[in-house]
Amino acid sequence: MLFNCIVAMLHNTKLNKWHPAFFEEKPLPGPPSDKKPVRHKSKMHHTTGFDTREEALASLEDPRFEQELGSIQKCLEEDILWDGEGIPAMSAYFSLVDGVTKLIM
Repeated sequence: MLFNCIVAMLHNTKLNKWHPAFFEEKPLPGPPSDKKPVRHKSKMHHTTGFDTREEALASLEDPRFEQELGSIQKCLEEDILWDGEGIPAMSAYFSLVDGVTKLIM
C-alpha cells in the first residue's frame, strides 16, 4: 500500500508514449503546516507505456490498482513531460482545488 497515492501521467516526448505514474506522499522535513505544499515522490510507473493517452487512461480502470495500492487520487488533467532519458524518478507537489487534484510544481 502507498500512503496518499496519486496517479499522474508521464508523457515520454522521445517515444511519444504515455506512462501512468504513481506518487506517494512524503512530507517535507519539519513540523506539519498548512502553509507547506504536500510533496509526493514517484514510486513506480508503467515501464513500457502506451501508444495513446486514451489507452493509458483505460489501463487505470483495472481494479487491481486500488486493491494493491489502496485509495488513489487522480491528477490527469495535464501530462508531466519526460524526455525519455534515464529513470523518471521525481518529486512533485499536488494540491486539492475545488475537489480536483492538481499538479502545482
